[in-house]
Amino acid sequence: MATEALIYWTAPEHYHVEKKDDWYWAVGIITLTLASVCFILGNIIPGIFVIVASVALVIHASRPPRIVNHEVNDRGIVVDNTLYPFLTLESFWIPHDEPIPRMIVKSRKTLMPLIIIYIEEVDPEDVREVMLHYIAETEHEEHILKHIFQWFGF
Repeated sequence: MATEALIYWTAPEHYHVEKKDDWYWAVGIITLTLASVCFILGNIIPGIFVIVASVALVIHASRPPRIVNHEVNDRGIVVDNTLYPFLTLESFWIPHDEPIPRMIVKSRKTLMPLIIIYIEEVDPEDVREVMLHYIAETEHEEHILKHIFQWFGF
């Protein structure tokens, strides 16, 4: 049964920070150091894993985010064809003091406690008003690791 979107927008799937050459040099130096230590100590497999993981990290970090569709309907929040039903969501929060508007949604699921949804093209207050009809508004803070990773440019 199709439902009509109450509010709809497109936004990047995550916040992208353009990397400078220094960032790539730092990742390369750290990778070579860790892999060298592993090889010197006779740990070949962890050394290879460090190299493969670093290559994957650099490829992922240099790729710009996809632009995905977001909508709120009477069943839940749809992010790029994935429905998060309101029955599985506990509350939401839209921080007002952030330069990049986003909605932090707390899920009842153990493995996905917070869902971060960036808001573009629409007023965050309009999103807030629609969401208030379905779930509670409670202030949420992102995990400290998220802030550390952002500081490092991830």
